[in-house]
Amino acid sequence: MFRPSRLAAAVVLGGVLSLSGCASVITGVPTADTAPRPATGRGADPVAWVDRVCGAVLAYTTPVLAQPNFDGADLAGIKQRLSDYLAASQTGLQQSRDQLAQVGPSPVGGGDDTVARITAGLEQLQKDIGGAKTKVDAADPNNVPAFQAALGETQTSLSQVTAPDALGDLRTSPRLDKAAQQAANCTQLQTITAPR
Repeated sequence: MFRPSRLAAAVVLGGVLSLSGCASVITGVPTADTAPRPATGRGADPVAWVDRVCGAVLAYTTPVLAQPNFDGADLAGIKQRLSDYLAASQTGLQQSRDQLAQVGPSPVGGGDDTVARITAGLEQLQKDIGGAKTKVDAADPNNVPAFQAALGETQTSLSQVTAPDALGDLRTSPRLDKAAQQAANCTQLQTITAPR
């Protein structure tokens, strides 16, 4: 005995219903989904996400680039100003790490790995600056040769540290790179970190 397939039965039934006037018509105007766009993760605006990443990096670049002025300072004053500068840099680095921890999941593949690399670089830089500050704080400005030696060691160690290249990391993804070009914080970061 012949039995129509379920698909054939559905097509026939649909045709019968439309011919018999049972078809329904939906009236109205189509509207966009009113659910808000997610702030992070898939479907989020990559420009807004990248802007938060660059904003987090700016939290440390600003104090690091504000190097102390030693004009007119005696050795004790030089020690204090350098220690204060290194402390401000450490605070900025911690703020950057805290803000990066709050940017949320990336809307683009590879973005989370980028944030992890930047965060690891900030952590290492924070340790290096902390080590330099320890040397400066332990130096005795009354012992001029020892103090000068400590400053020389500090200068050498600081010249060897490597800051994370956030913009370079973002450029590894074409979509993140494109978003960075439109993000205000990334533009500001590019301006202040550009070679002079």
